[in-house]
Amino acid sequence: MQVSMNSADAPRDEVVPDIAGAAALRQHIEEIARDRDQAYRALQEREAELARIQRIARVGGVEVDLREGFRNRRSPEYLIIHGLPEEAANETHEDWVNRVHPDDRIKAEQDFIAAVNSKQEDYTTEYRIIRPSDGEIRWIRVIARIERDWNGRAIRLVGAHIDVTDQMLAQAKLRESEERFRLIADSAPVPIWLTRLDRTRSFVNRAYVDFLGLSHDEALAFDWRKALHPEDLPRILAQQQTGECSLKPFFLEARYRRADGHWRWLRSESQPRWDANGQHIGFIGVAHDVTAAKQGEIELRRINETLEERIRERTAQLEANEARMRAIFDTSNQYQAILDTEGRITHVNRIAVDGMRAGGVDVIGHPLWDAPWFVHTPGVSEMLRKAFARVLAGDSFRTEVRLDFANGDRHFELSMRPLFDQHDAIMGAVAEAVDITERIQGEELLRQSQKMEAVGQLTGGVAHDFNNLLTIIRSATDFLRRRDLPEERRRRYVDAISETVERASKLTGQLLAFARRQPLTPQVFNVGEQVESVVQLIRPLVGSRIQIELAVTETSLFTLADIAQFQTALINLAVNARDAMNGEGRLTISMRSTDTLPALRGQSARPGAFIAISVADTGAGIAPQHLNAIFEPFFTTKEVGKGTGLGLSQAFGFAKQSEGDIAVESRLGQGATFTIYLPQAAAPQSGPEAGHARSEPATIGRGYRVLVVEDNDEVGQFSTELLEDLGYVTRRVANAHDALAILETDEFAVDLVFSDVIMPGINGLELAGIIRDRYPGLPVVLTSGYSHVLAENAHHGFELIKKPYSVESLSRILRKAMAEKAPLPR
Repeated sequence: MQVSMNSADAPRDEVVPDIAGAAALRQHIEEIARDRDQAYRALQEREAELARIQRIARVGGVEVDLREGFRNRRSPEYLIIHGLPEEAANETHEDWVNRVHPDDRIKAEQDFIAAVNSKQEDYTTEYRIIRPSDGEIRWIRVIARIERDWNGRAIRLVGAHIDVTDQMLAQAKLRESEERFRLIADSAPVPIWLTRLDRTRSFVNRAYVDFLGLSHDEALAFDWRKALHPEDLPRILAQQQTGECSLKPFFLEARYRRADGHWRWLRSESQPRWDANGQHIGFIGVAHDVTAAKQGEIELRRINETLEERIRERTAQLEANEARMRAIFDTSNQYQAILDTEGRITHVNRIAVDGMRAGGVDVIGHPLWDAPWFVHTPGVSEMLRKAFARVLAGDSFRTEVRLDFANGDRHFELSMRPLFDQHDAIMGAVAEAVDITERIQGEELLRQSQKMEAVGQLTGGVAHDFNNLLTIIRSATDFLRRRDLPEERRRRYVDAISETVERASKLTGQLLAFARRQPLTPQVFNVGEQVESVVQLIRPLVGSRIQIELAVTETSLFTLADIAQFQTALINLAVNARDAMNGEGRLTISMRSTDTLPALRGQSARPGAFIAISVADTGAGIAPQHLNAIFEPFFTTKEVGKGTGLGLSQAFGFAKQSEGDIAVESRLGQGATFTIYLPQAAAPQSGPEAGHARSEPATIGRGYRVLVVEDNDEVGQFSTELLEDLGYVTRRVANAHDALAILETDEFAVDLVFSDVIMPGINGLELAGIIRDRYPGLPVVLTSGYSHVLAENAHHGFELIKKPYSVESLSRILRKAMAEKAPLPR
């Protein structure tokens, strides 16, 4: 029974465990399901939280499958950042490229392709996009990783796009702020700098650079200790270390060497700098130049140390100075007065009161222009009133004036200047006067003495040369009186007289050219042609041992001057050069155009078109002490009988009278160069008439009536006889009044008037002007050996023949004058 019972109970025992296991399994499954649901909900919450964080941080995910082209997958956050719709989650590569800003498009695509084709795993870049949704420009920063296969080929890119627009704009604002800071700092008149913790400069402004006199980069690296005064260096280093360690603002004062070498006191203020995290990163410094204040402080300290003693010394000094100034003021030889701002006299010295010559009149408190010194001279009071107004404006005044006093006239030099107070404000004026009557009288005597000395020099030189010439004439005329003199010898003596007269005429011409009173005959001529012709004359003159070099680069330069005097000037310069070289060396004659007449002998430079003709030699040169005297008449360093000293004076007179000048450069042992400057003129018009006029032969007059006006009987008699020998009918008067009386009686009584220039009463030039006004058809020919009237009026249109004249020249001039009236008979 027991066995059956056990076998009967067996199935019942097996059923109970199955039910219990199922319940446990169901319970376990339910727990797993709950855990899974909780995990899923937590995952969803985390994903939602991550999405919110990504949206807040503006981060969007991106995945690009690179195995076959570019297969993109964009996260919703990416689409939001890029302003794309949901259907653009799988946009093409071209869609992305087209969305990139045009200015960044090429670089962004090139960076992407380069990263894919390289071996690198990290890929970062920045670029701008234009969002399709609103057209707004946004900055995108890409951070991605590139997965590669075992061959290194890129198969997948996973990364994030971050909208960094705010950061980029902040950086732009920061750069703008930094630039604005630099502009402000550079405009500041004081040095400004930024220092790192290692004490190197990270920024310096323009004033900092200018103070050191270095470039910007050099100023950044410059060690300030090198510019510190050695006496201040130990103190400043200790104070700087203490100030920096305190991390508080601190001040330093020391002397620094500026770029120009001067020591300047600078007071620098340093403030600590902190970064955004509150970390100390360095200092900012500003320096002010306090030299003046420091010097004043040092001086004040020095004065304070002995203040009482200095006060006593200063008081005594002031009293002594005042007494000394009063003594100087009262004993001065100058008339002195001090004026207030109204022009009233507040102080006047004793000599001024005594010099008033007006008794005991008190001038204190009265305007200067009402003082007795000036009221008796018309116009002076008003002049002083105007001068005082100028002085109050800060100007000075000086003039020379003649003042009328009861006991006679006196000459004074008047001056007036502002009087300043301790603040440099004008508080009045100082008026001074110096009696220069004796000086002016002495200067006049000196000028007269100089004139007499010059006359003596001229007289001696002219007498010497003319005595030589007169000796030849006298000897020749004595021989001509002999009846048994052969004809050949007679002709020789006549030729000698003629040549000697010509030499005397040239000597007179040289004197007149120096005095700038010679009536030159100016005409337009080609300077280059004349220089070349003169060189041909010079070659046999200077000798075969002197090499002549001609440098005429411009052959079409013209001037208006007297050709004969020009040639004479060049010949004189060549002869001087020959003598300076002792007959052996090199003579260079050159010509060029220039646009400036240089400053010579105290005269300023003069712009204009000029021709420079230079004569240079390789001779002994001219001593410096002689350079200022070589153009004086009869000045010469040659031995007696070797020269008259008129050659250079003739060249000087010719150049000045031709509205030019002459310059000389020389060193002892290195030769000399003389340069004549002449004004350029336009080229003359050439034609058949000009050639005909130059070649017209001289002929005699046949019955033409000539009125001779000459006050010298001998010259008048000779002139009439000469004209009669030429076939003219003559009538002579001694002055212009008699000549005008004849013409008033019968204006057709003569065919031509031949008059001397220098005559008592109406001179020849004035007579010619009267005849031209009253009798326009009557020709006038003037003659003179020296005439300042003609020299100052050289272009009045009258024919001129210079004394002494030849028969041929007289006949030619008369024929020319008559030809202008009517054709002469052949």
